[in-house]
Amino acid sequence: MKLHQLRAIVAISESGSIQEASRLLYISQPALSKSIKELETELGVPLLIRSNRGITVTDYGERLVRRARLILEEVRRAREEIETLKGTMDGKVAIGVSPVTPGAQFIDSLNRYRKRYPKVQVQIHELRPSKLMEALREGLLDLALTSLPSNRNSEGFHWISLYSQPAVLAVRKGHPRSGARSLRDLLDQEWLVQELLEQSQIGAIFEDNGLPYPQQVTVCSSVVLFSELVAQTDAVSYWSRRVLEHVRKLGQELEVLEVSEQIPPMNISLVCRDQELMTREAKALADELVYAYKSPHAPRLGE
Repeated sequence: MKLHQLRAIVAISESGSIQEASRLLYISQPALSKSIKELETELGVPLLIRSNRGITVTDYGERLVRRARLILEEVRRAREEIETLKGTMDGKVAIGVSPVTPGAQFIDSLNRYRKRYPKVQVQIHELRPSKLMEALREGLLDLALTSLPSNRNSEGFHWISLYSQPAVLAVRKGHPRSGARSLRDLLDQEWLVQELLEQSQIGAIFEDNGLPYPQQVTVCSSVVLFSELVAQTDAVSYWSRRVLEHVRKLGQELEVLEVSEQIPPMNISLVCRDQELMTREAKALADELVYAYKSPHAPRLGE
């Protein structure tokens, strides 16, 4: 299996056309077709399906493309790291954040990082927590700040707990169940969450209290639309208190539910892949984040 073959299968998968893939890779169509044929022969399985509607990948091809993207990304990073070792830090680092990522510490760490390494290109992507993990697995991100519980998503990743945010349940002002004092009184209500219950910390509310999940659940990853839906529907919602206070300042009239059960906090963790695979740029940014969120005496990544 050669790198040019992996580039070929990825390009064809993404473009859906050998003609377009050959243009993107600057090689002839016959050469591209030959690369795929050789790869299919080596693996002993068909990778592409040709039809009047274009080209699609088989199940085998889909699995290979997923791994090939990661391999090609690692090769790119390896080259960047070699260039970095030859001179100053001037590569790239991609970090993923979620809407509940505390801003002050993040900005503080980013400002220090930019002053120390002005030539490094920093990319910040806001994604849902589960999408952050997916992007890490595919090599599209170097680091992620996520509120996902580590025990559900820890395989293959290094986790550093950074920050715990108080969380609350809230409803619109005048909600018919605004006086509810137990989760059991809310099970028949519509719930609005930013992540699937089984993939997020809010799911622990029900599990820890021996309760079933609500039957009516809407998942919305947009913070702005999320707050508008809460204010204009009868949905029960789960919030970081910091984000809720920010939304209230913007005029949304939301009430906190004073239920007897303990509401789990949103724990923010720094997540990265194996430290052996991290670039120097990524390690340096991880150090700054640990420093900003914990204390001046917090251990550096890898210590």
